[in-house]
Formats: sequence, C-alpha cells, structure tokens
Amino acid sequence: MDFRRHPVLRFVSLSMLCMATGCSTLYRSTNSQVAVNPAHGDNVRILQDAWNWDEGFHFKDQGKGITWVNMDNQQSVHLIRLEQPHHFSEVHPVFPERKNPYKFADIGGAAGLAIAGVVGNNRALNNNIVIGAFVGSAANAIAWFMKPKKAYDRSYYFEPLRQIPEGNPQNPPLKIEGFHMRIPQGKHSWHYFENMDKYALERVEFINASEEAIEIEYSNLDESLNEMLQNQGFQPAPSEGMFHRGEAIQLTGQLTEVREHRVQNIVRYELETEWWVYNAFGLNTDTARITTSSNWALYNFSNPGFDRSLIIEALDDALFQAIDSESIAGKLNRIEDLESEWTRNWDVIALEQPPTPAGKIAEALESVVTIAADDGHGSGCILGSNGYIVTNYHVIADGTLDYRVHFEDGSNLPAEIVRYHPVYDLALLKVDTTGLRPFKIRHADSIDIGDEAFALGTPYDIDLGASVTKGIVSGRRKDGNRSLIQTDVSISPGNSGGALITAQGELIGIVNEKVLGLGVEGIGFAIPADAIESALFIDFQ
Repeated sequence: MDFRRHPVLRFVSLSMLCMATGCSTLYRSTNSQVAVNPAHGDNVRILQDAWNWDEGFHFKDQGKGITWVNMDNQQSVHLIRLEQPHHFSEVHPVFPERKNPYKFADIGGAAGLAIAGVVGNNRALNNNIVIGAFVGSAANAIAWFMKPKKAYDRSYYFEPLRQIPEGNPQNPPLKIEGFHMRIPQGKHSWHYFENMDKYALERVEFINASEEAIEIEYSNLDESLNEMLQNQGFQPAPSEGMFHRGEAIQLTGQLTEVREHRVQNIVRYELETEWWVYNAFGLNTDTARITTSSNWALYNFSNPGFDRSLIIEALDDALFQAIDSESIAGKLNRIEDLESEWTRNWDVIALEQPPTPAGKIAEALESVVTIAADDGHGSGCILGSNGYIVTNYHVIADGTLDYRVHFEDGSNLPAEIVRYHPVYDLALLKVDTTGLRPFKIRHADSIDIGDEAFALGTPYDIDLGASVTKGIVSGRRKDGNRSLIQTDVSISPGNSGGALITAQGELIGIVNEKVLGLGVEGIGFAIPADAIESALFIDFQ
C-alpha cells in the first residue's frame, strides 16, 4: 500500500515522527529579552544566575541596557541581577508563568493519534502502525503532565536603579566606628511562603525562630561599610601608616533582628538595625531605627548560616537611610565639642608635687600600684599623697566591677573612680588613705629621643607586681588629638596604666599599649605625663 496516497497512513506516519515523545517536553528554553528603562539603563549591567563546577553559584554577565537571555524552562526560578556604579544593585527573581503553548499540541497529538489508531485498526492496517499510533497517543498524553508545564516570558522590563547618596565635601569625614551584632533570642527567624503571590500578601505558611542569642561586639562588617563610605566620598581613602585617625564624625550601628523570607528555593533577608553618632564619652545620643531588605538569592541548603553578601547589601541601604534620617542628618555638618560637655562639671583637683624625684628606680617602685578586679588587672601611678592614682581608662572601663588597689607593701584598698577621659585613655582613682609617695612629673618636651626610660608595673600576673624593664625613648608620635611617647621598653599585658620614668624616678608617661605582630618587637607607647593635667583637670603644685 502506498502511504503517500493513503491519508490515514500519511497522518499516522507524520504524527508519530514529530509527536511520539510529546512536543511540550522539547520546549526546554525561552530566549527572553531583558531591558532596563532606556532613559537610564545604558550603563546598567545585566547578569543572570549561573552555576558550574569551578565557580559554583555566580552571576554571568549578559550585557548592558538591553540584551537577550536564555531562560531554562526546566528551572523553577531565574535571578536577574542589575548593577551600575554608584547605584544600589538589585536582584529580580523571575518565574515561568506563561503556559507552555506546546501542551495544546500534546493534547491534539494524543487525541489525533488515538483516533488514527482506532481508524487504522478498523481498516485492518498494519498492526505495527496501529500500535505506534496508540503508543504515540499515550506519549503525548503523558507529556501533558511532564515539565515544563510553564515557560518564561519572552520579555522582561525593569526600572532604573536607585542612586547611592554622595558625601558633601564641605562636611567632616564620616566613618563607621564599629558595627555590632546584638540579636536577642528568637529575633533570628525563618518565614516560609508557598509562592511569590503569598509573599506579596504576607501570608506565611509557618515560622521558625532561633533559640539562642547572637552577640558579636565589633564585627568586621564595619570594613565593608567604611569602604562604601569611601566610594561615595563621605571619607577619604585610608592613608598609609599607623597613625591616621584625624578628626571625623563616627557612626556606630548594630543589627538587632534578622528575618529570612524563603519562597521556594530563594531567600532574602529583612534586617532591623540601629544607628547613632558615636562619642567616646558615652553621652546620650539619638538613635535611628531602620528596616531594610536584602536582594534575593538562591538558598544554600548546604550552609544554612548567614549569607554575608546579603547582610552587607541590606546594611549598605540601611546606612544611607540612617544618614538621611532626622536623628542623624543634622549632626553630620560639624564635629561637636563633646569634651567640653563631658568635663563641664569637673572641678580642678590640686595635688602637691614632691620637691624632688625618687632618685632611684627602687625608690620609685613605692609609687606604682596594681589595680585588680575579677576579670584581670592593670597598673597605676600614685599622683597624690592623699590617695589619688592615675591609670588607663581601659583598665577600669567595666563600671560593673569592683576595683582594688594593691600597694608595694602588700596592703590593698578599694578604689573609687573619680573621673576618666576615654579619648586620652586616662582615669583618676581615689583610695581612702594618706601618706602615699607620689611621682614627680616631668614634661615630655624636656625628654630627648635616645634617653633611658624604665617601665614600672605588674606585667602578666599579679604576683609580678613592681617589675622593672629598661629601654629608651624611641620617638614622639601624634595619633589624632593625642601625643604619644614611643619606647622600646618591654611591655606586657598588665603593664597598662603603669609608669614610664627616667633614671631619676621622674614620671614621664603612663604606659598605654604595645604593637603586636609577627616579627614586631620593641614598639610600645605611653601617654605623656603632662597630658594628665589637661585631660583630668589636675593642677600639680
């Protein structure tokens, strides 16, 4: 029989050829046009989610402004990322929402082949042809239920990106002093949504929450925030060298809540943050409370912890909203004189100087004390025979602790914190006693580089009280508003607040810190003793 002249055979043959496996399953991808508003989109880079063994999940560059992107109809979601210099990036999830047009071909093919099989069977055609028609009909019927049931749209259009604010060159530099993570128990939560429609309507399927609090003081997230401020002209690029504080307005921020919104296999973070203008004195300041959301990302099931990149993107947005808030915006045009406010109720304390220095290092040890608390110890220097003692502020910074002063003769007394100056890292203590031997102060200007210097204090362990190490004055340095004496005298933990003296026992500095690092030796610093007068309102007579 010539199948070319038999309409049933011809229909069956062609149908079996093109539809035996189901046409809709062959519609595996959609070539979609992605465009950004042409008035602003020429410089917007368009990227699409991608994955390979070498890079893992990443975004692949597809072009600028307007481009064609191949969408895999087998994937339940694709992410389109838009980037532009000095603009907030955005990630748009797109879903296959257009019905697969070839599903109708599946139904038609299933019906047509079934009819052809029945007709062929009634006309006693070849059994193989009849069986093939029924198999093709079944394949098309099965294909109706197979992926892809839906396909991606043929075009996507996005609005331009939001511009990141730029710094005013007339204002002082703005820096992030620190960023903390203080998330109470239950404030890290996971919100699950069935689909984007339910997400838009805020219809949550279920919620889980953490059972532990997260407390990270001074997380390294401030590095990324400061980099963003540099890029936008709010602060200059960091200069080389150890000392480059300079004067700047500083912000402190903290993350107080994280809500992870999960839709199918994508996730975005909603963050609650707080921001305020930092001051070293701990004076009350207004707080800006900001809520922001991150971009969308594929959820990493193998690593359920925080996605750092999502956190940073949401924090960048929160930072600039905070800068523009009523609580902070008006404070960014000048540096306030907070020191005057901090010291305005201080009275000058007159302390009598001894007529002559100790004369010997051994005699000067009587003027050095150990300041101890439950969490450790530091050192201190006697300034007045009536119980006044100076130390570093960081030695007594925890106001919840009780501090005791241990003297060279083995006795000890409770200490009262009279006042402190956090910028200079100095604090004045008082013990209820008399007859102490104070140091004689020598101004740092009269000290030459290369002069001998001795450090007196309690290094490492409280049992090592009244230890002495020897070196020289290595240099004079400037760190912001502070002057520092550099020395190669050996300094150890516990020496903080101790004495840097001359060979005659004159107090020239309060030991402050040392530089730690691989291969670094002999770099320590002390606060000049004459800074005590201005920082703590002391009048040495």
